[in-house]
Amino acid sequence: MSVENGTNKAIARAYFKGVIASPGREVPWLTDTFNYQISGGLEPGEKAEWNLAPNIFSDWGKVNAPSDAVFTVTVIRVDDAQGNPVFGDAEFSERDAKRLAEFQAEYPNSPS
Repeated sequence: MSVENGTNKAIARAYFKGVIASPGREVPWLTDTFNYQISGGLEPGEKAEWNLAPNIFSDWGKVNAPSDAVFTVTVIRVDDAQGNPVFGDAEFSERDAKRLAEFQAEYPNSPS
């Protein structure tokens, strides 16, 4: 997996949502979350290549997807060196509030 820290803070842990699915198939073979403790962290702007292997005793290790299956990964949260969320769904930040207000101003007739 190729990663890049696009934040302005060092990242110590990343949380992901992974989906294994086949093209044309409505139901994925597996959808689950996982996280990765970054040895030495990842400074702002740094890139890295990670070779992550599933735990054979987890659902990731038990899935029996066909050869046409595609693994898609979405970042859902990243933590700084102190364990505080820098990005993600952990809390509704001031930045989130500002973005919501911008969207509400742009789309005033949308339901809240």
